[in-house]
Amino acid sequence: MQYILNRLQQEYGFSDYQVKLLRFSFTGILYDVSKTLIFIVYFTYIGKFPELIFALIPLILLRTRSGGIHFRKYWTCFFFSFLYLCLVIHVLPVVIPLHPLAVYPVLAVCAVADYLLGPNSLKEKVVVQDAALKDDLKNRLRKAKIECFQVVLIVAVLMFLFPGNRYLIVSFWTVVVHAVQLIITKIMREVRYHEEMA
Repeated sequence: MQYILNRLQQEYGFSDYQVKLLRFSFTGILYDVSKTLIFIVYFTYIGKFPELIFALIPLILLRTRSGGIHFRKYWTCFFFSFLYLCLVIHVLPVVIPLHPLAVYPVLAVCAVADYLLGPNSLKEKVVVQDAALKDDLKNRLRKAKIECFQVVLIVAVLMFLFPGNRYLIVSFWTVVVHAVQLIITKIMREVRYHEEMA
């Protein structure tokens, strides 16, 4: 990879900082692709590939718009993601059977939580002084919030159209666990803030 980055730097005149950003992006993409391939192999082997797809689609749509709990190390992230998927595919649909009408109030709470708490990663990292950039950031945050709300709404509509679908219940639990992790992230951030102030 270093060879490719050196060639890009020479060819296009990228700065060292831009090359570091490219390395970070390539590494992140490589990690995500490798994790996804391992998950595909595992869940296909155990006969749960459709459930994996119904978990990954809302998970990717929500995580890319509203963030969540992140880990610095590859293996920590891998194991957390694996546990997350096992939880929504194997555990929650079996342990907590829901009446079809109970799904909609729960999804409404999740939609509100996603809207109010996300995108948490953007709020934490970005400090903007320029007024035009602040407005642009506010617009992007509002758009991300609306898109998360839409993802939850789509899951709710699909569950209404296809009640009792065993694959959609995986999407439902994915939305629920995502909202829970946003709440946990918010609490962790508040605790950290108060510890720093003390």
